[in-house]
Amino acid sequence: MGGEPTTQSDLHGNALKFLRGLPLFAGLAEDSLATLARGSRFRQVGRGDYLFFQHESGDSVYVVRSGMVIVVLMSADGRELIISELHPGDLFGEVALLSSGRRTAGAMAHEDSSVLELSGRAFIAVLDREPSLARRILEIIIGRLSDAHEREGALAFLDAPGRVARVLLEMDERDRRGLDKGYVNLSQEELAQRTGLTRQTVARELGEWRRAGWLLTGRGRIMLLNRPALHRYIGPDGG
Repeated sequence: MGGEPTTQSDLHGNALKFLRGLPLFAGLAEDSLATLARGSRFRQVGRGDYLFFQHESGDSVYVVRSGMVIVVLMSADGRELIISELHPGDLFGEVALLSSGRRTAGAMAHEDSSVLELSGRAFIAVLDREPSLARRILEIIIGRLSDAHEREGALAFLDAPGRVARVLLEMDERDRRGLDKGYVNLSQEELAQRTGLTRQTVARELGEWRRAGWLLTGRGRIMLLNRPALHRYIGPDGG
């Protein structure tokens, strides 16, 4: 019969196959991969559901198998700030294991997604005997710190229009690198979450730019018509 595997052996076999295909784990010894696979399970997460919340204890790490997961930081006044997107093959949740044991941010499925959850104990054991994996994890953390520094600079030095323009241009550029749809899928609420602004402020900026003929807005979609005008809000270096 077809369908999802039901035995523990089948589940671990699928996890092992998945891990073998990830560049992050390339070159690891077979017994290290087996250790990770034995301490793992696939999880299905519906759009809008959280894998974990900010500040809760964390004893596992995750790899995206399909879909997209966003990392969300909660501000003191209750607003949510999206700080990164995670796509198939991306690892997340490692900071809690390697530092305080507490989640520094939450992780939520941006769309229906599947992830592989790895036991923190197994992951640390493999890190201890696989220097190449430790180096890759360090590179991931450094890259995320660099992204965080850039994001904090934008939040600190750009005004509200500059923040909105920066996110729109970044997402537009990302869209044009793939199968260009001609627009970005982005609601006002999500744009507020990506800029640290209120939805009302975002709506005001978009309304002004729509009336100026710089963009078009639809249901969860934004089409940029005058990119140079938006670039002026963030300066020649992109903020």
